[in-house]
Amino acid sequence: MKASEAPTIRHPSWNQYRNRIIAAIADVEVMMQQLGKGINSEVLTEEVAERLMMEIDTPEAYEALLKLVRATRAIAREGLRMTREEQGGQYALLLV
Repeated sequence: MKASEAPTIRHPSWNQYRNRIIAAIADVEVMMQQLGKGINSEVLTEEVAERLMMEIDTPEAYEALLKLVRATRAIAREGLRMTREEQGGQYALLLV
């Protein structure tokens, strides 16, 4: 899939797309935590695109994905925090 063809907020599959972004962010965040490293939003965006096998084909598409990653990163982190509390530090994440 090309990033320029990704669903927009009015598209019927928007929520599914957004949830896949959040899951990919969580996956990358866990990996970075395990490595003891941080990651900025730009690199995170590239990692998310790679995990979703999404080609970032235009500057506009990159900016749209970057904005979505920034907007949903807190949701992914909160989900990880809740999982850590519920499972005593163990993660059970499904890769998309």
